[in-house]
Amino acid sequence: MAHTVLVVDVDREALSALSAALAEGGYLVTPASSFSEARRTLAVLKPDALVTAIRLGGYNGLHLVIRGRSTFPEIVAIVTHPGPDLVLQADAAEHQAVWMMNPVDSELMRDLLARLLRAQRARPSAKTPRRWERRRPADQIDATLGVLQGTVVDVSYGGVRVRLNEPLSDPFREPQALALPERGVAVRARPIWGRGASPAGPWWYGIEVDEPESSENHAWRAFVDAAHDDVSR
Repeated sequence: MAHTVLVVDVDREALSALSAALAEGGYLVTPASSFSEARRTLAVLKPDALVTAIRLGGYNGLHLVIRGRSTFPEIVAIVTHPGPDLVLQADAAEHQAVWMMNPVDSELMRDLLARLLRAQRARPSAKTPRRWERRRPADQIDATLGVLQGTVVDVSYGGVRVRLNEPLSDPFREPQALALPERGVAVRARPIWGRGASPAGPWWYGIEVDEPESSENHAWRAFVDAAHDDVSR
C-alpha cells in the first residue's frame, strides 16, 4: 500500500505544488490549508508522514508534529520555512522533525521522504508481536460496518481490516455491527484505527471483533480458518 502523507501550508499555491509533486512520486497525499483543518485530518488520517510549514497563520506547524508524535510516535515529520531560524531549528530537532527551507525542491523532497520512510521501517520495533496471523481472502468479500458498505482487506481471529468508500462519523467509541452477508457472519466489532487516502476517500479501518467466547465468535473463527493467504509479518 502506498504511503500516506499529510501536507500542510497556508500558501495555497505552494500547497498545491508540493501535493502534486508528492502525488507524482506515488504517495497518497492529503492537503490541508490551515492548522485547524490539519489537526482534524491528522486525527482521522493517521498518516505515515507529515510535511508542514512552520508558519500557519497564527499557529506553529511544530505543534502538529508534537500532536502527531503523541498519538503515533513513528510518524515521519518534515517542516518547511522560508529561511534559517536557529531557535525553530532546535525545536524541530528536539521533536525529530527534518528542517527544509523554502522554496522546496520537489525531487529533493521526494528523495528525502523516501529515505526517511525506509529508515523508519528498518528501525527495530518495540511493538508486541502480533497475536494472531492475518489472512487475505482469496475472493472479494463485501462487508457492512454499521450502515456503511465496504470490502474485506484481511482477517484474523482478533479482527479485520476493511476498506470503505465513506468515513465513519464517530468511529472509536462504541462497538458496531460488522456483517459479511455472503458468508453468513455477523459480529459486534470495535474500530480501533482509521486511515484515509484523501478527503474523498477511500478509508481503511482496523476492526477488533468484540465477541468473547460466543457462538458468533466461533462462526468468525471458522470464517477466518477458511481464508487462504497468510499475510502475517
